[in-house]
Amino acid sequence: MKAIKCVSFAVALLPLGGCAIALGMIFGSFLRAVAYAPDMEDALFGHAMMGFALVETFMAVILAIIGLIYVT
Repeated sequence: MKAIKCVSFAVALLPLGGCAIALGMIFGSFLRAVAYAPDMEDALFGHAMMGFALVETFMAVILAIIGLIYVT
């Protein structure tokens, strides 16, 4: 039973790497866009924060699933 939990933890943690990559892409694109259009910084920041919130929500769901795996 412990081996199955370890494998399920490993599989459940894989999308967290994708979330880290997504956050890097969001803020990297934000910095590039601000470099091209500094006057649009406020609008671009709002869009970057919306993307950040969506990725963080996905991460919270993944951590909740990992918590459920740990409890059972």
